[in-house]
Amino acid sequence: MTWLWLTLAGLVLVAGALVPVLPRRERRSDAAETRARSAYLLLGHHVDPPPPAPEGDAETEALFRRAIERWHSAGGVLAEATTREGFALAQRIAEEGLDTVAEAHARLGLPPPAR
Repeated sequence: MTWLWLTLAGLVLVAGALVPVLPRRERRSDAAETRARSAYLLLGHHVDPPPPAPEGDAETEALFRRAIERWHSAGGVLAEATTREGFALAQRIAEEGLDTVAEAHARLGLPPPAR
């Protein structure tokens, strides 16, 4: 009878140890998550705060507003991403923002963001 209680206690202990590990395995996506977070942080570096646009240059201001919108969108997707596809979507959104920043920098005569 004692062996039954010891076996049950051992199973409960093992199950308790596995509970925190199993959900993390599903979320793990290695390189996809790293690439997405890298693109997001790089975009944030270039848009927060944005460089000042020349007075009356509405096109450049609109480009920076669009890049900031992409930064916020990528952050929202990244916060909810749990799969490689989710992280890839966040990376694509951040890269769109980086392309917009590069266009705005070209209009200002600044070098494009390094990738």
